Amino acid sequence: MADNLKYSDAMKELEQIISKLQSPDCDVDDLCNLTAKAIELLNFCKCKLTKVDEDLVKLLENIE
Repeated sequence: MADNLKYSDAMKELEQIISKLQSPDCDVDDLCNLTAKAIELLNFCKCKLTKVDEDLVKLLENIE
């Protein structure tokens, strides 16, 4: 995954993939690739949110 990928961009791409997967025009041959990309984006978002949470906890600890 690109180091400069933003959370909001990952979410937009994930939403596009979900739309494709829900479409009746979604080709069966694309299911594996789309699902793999969706999982990759979900893992990226999870890591990003975890990092932000950890950083916020550290910042808040410093003000107490």
